[in-house]
Formats: sequence, structure tokens, C-alpha cells
Amino acid sequence: MTDKTPSAETSETALAEGAVRGPEEIRRAVVALVRLGHRVVRLSAPHLDPAVFNTAAVADAIVAFAKHPQNRMRVLIEDVTQVRRDNDRLIVLVRRLADAVELREIDDSLRGARDLYLLIDRSACLVQEDVDRNDAVMSRAASETALRIGRFDAAWDQASPVALRTLGL
Repeated sequence: MTDKTPSAETSETALAEGAVRGPEEIRRAVVALVRLGHRVVRLSAPHLDPAVFNTAAVADAIVAFAKHPQNRMRVLIEDVTQVRRDNDRLIVLVRRLADAVELREIDDSLRGARDLYLLIDRSACLVQEDVDRNDAVMSRAASETALRIGRFDAAWDQASPVALRTLGL
């Protein structure tokens, strides 16, 4: 029996540079990139498409990445309410893997960006210029990744940690 789930795809097919179209291809690219990570995964977006991020494949990739004690995932979001409402798998992981996965809300002064970008260490990135369109570009260009890392890290330093307490007794 052959497993054709996105998490079982080979990294070679999922990591081809260039255009990535549609939520399914974007999800496969996110999974492949997160699985490629060795130290730091950075994700920045105004909001997160649940068809991409609220999936078992993405959750499994994040868990596998977070198993390594030195690995860190940083998620920088503008619309935290949308992420809480539509991406419960990610919220559960942020709570469960608090030492490895951190969620922060973008500072008011930096709001209004339309792009989503996923940065893997200093080696690769996925960029969606308009988060409401289902097309993105995968790049292994170190210069492209480095520019976005600088932008991300500056925004991260200004961002506010998101409290994800579970209410109840």
C-alpha cells in the first residue's frame, strides 16, 4: 500500500523552486519546508488559511520539527482572533509545544501587510505576496531568505506574545 498523503511526499517534488498554486500545493510546500527545518522556522502572515494550516499534515510536520530540543518555530500574526477561530490545530500545538512554538501578535505600527512568508533556517522560503490569493513562490535563494529574516526579526522584537490560556477550572 502506498501512502500518498502530503506528509509522505518526497521533499524533492515538494521543494521545487518556483510557482506554487492553490491551497493544496501551498500546504504541501509548507509541510515539506517545515520538515526541512533544522533550527528556526519563521512564519509571518496577516491571517492563516485553515485549508493550509489547520490540517493534520501541517500539524504533524510541526510536531516532528519541534521534537528536536534546539528547534524553534516563531509565528507572527496580525489577526490573532482569526487564527484562534479557524486554526484550532495550530493553537493546540502552540499550547502543547510552548517551549518550541511561539505565537506573537504583530505590533499596531506594522499592521496592513498582505504577504505571508515562511522562512526555513537561512536556506529556503515560501512567499505568498497576497495572502488572499492562492499562489506563492518557493525559493532557495539565500539572499531572499536573509532579507525576509531581517524584516521578520525586527517585527518579532516589537510583537506581543499571545496568551493562550485555557479557561476553566
